Amino acid sequence: MDLRGKKILITGAAGFIGGRLAERLRAEEGARVRGLVRSVGTFNKTSLQIGDIVDPDTTRRAVENCDVVIHCAAMQSGRAPLDEYRRVNVGGTLNLLRAARDVNAARFIHLSTINVHGMPPPRDAHADSPLVGAQFNCARTSDFYSISKAEGERAAWQFARENKIALTVIRPGCTYGPGSNAWTLTPLARIRRNRPVLIGGGNGICNAIYIDNLVDLILLALKNDVAIGHAFIGAEGRGVTWREFYGAYARMLGGKRLFGMPRLVALALTLPFELLARVDGYPPRLARSSVEFYSHRVVFDAEKTKRLLGYAPRVSFDEGMKRTEEWLRAGKFLQNDK
Repeated sequence: MDLRGKKILITGAAGFIGGRLAERLRAEEGARVRGLVRSVGTFNKTSLQIGDIVDPDTTRRAVENCDVVIHCAAMQSGRAPLDEYRRVNVGGTLNLLRAARDVNAARFIHLSTINVHGMPPPRDAHADSPLVGAQFNCARTSDFYSISKAEGERAAWQFARENKIALTVIRPGCTYGPGSNAWTLTPLARIRRNRPVLIGGGNGICNAIYIDNLVDLILLALKNDVAIGHAFIGAEGRGVTWREFYGAYARMLGGKRLFGMPRLVALALTLPFELLARVDGYPPRLARSSVEFYSHRVVFDAEKTKRLLGYAPRVSFDEGMKRTEEWLRAGKFLQNDK
């Protein structure tokens, strides 16, 4: 698909991934971008729709006259019951798909997460590995985000099949870089405050991806019709250890020491929080799934992106962290550190 002049809706366009994607679609592809955001905030793109994806009227207005929908918005965290996560990550996704169907949108790109494969993931995890099943939901985890995203994906695939929608799913890993809160500013703050960031010495695998590498993948999937009907892993296929990942930020902070705890100790600490979560119906403040996330040794296989789309990450981990540090220094996020 030639994107020049195409009208593209991006949900979550004020966020990290959606915002960078909007910038590059306009600057590099000549697309006309419309953003659907819950509030204006610092978002300064020219075409803007204020509203929530859980409101069908909002989604209909947002999708009107659009050629493409790229769904980045999601409920990722917060003290809310599982049904609230489902209302956004399942119900909101279906609202957008219905609206896209009604305007005959040519393409629909849905951003999911690698966590839909479970935590820990299968040892050979790849884009066609099974998603977590219903039995995974409350018996083994209180990771409401991953549960609801897996359910949202299943609902999206079923709706797309029944309504002949050209759907592609991309499951990003830990996306870092200039502007990232979850994987740049938050790690920096935790290290600065001497909070534990490593489990079992930090030898677990972080499936990190630099923001522009992820945007490259999204654009490839959007421009190539071969991507229709497929899911892709949004990672670089090379993995780094958590000690390497957090260590890069520690060096930016003048060589700060990294703190952690043994895996068995961390798992023991989750027990009371998990038990409380089963009683009050809210996600635990410390979850077993988080310990598994930071201690597993799985590098997600991104071979499918190379084979079907010719994707290769342009920015290395070292270069990505260098660009990230430049942004942090320019923004004075490191000014109090040597």
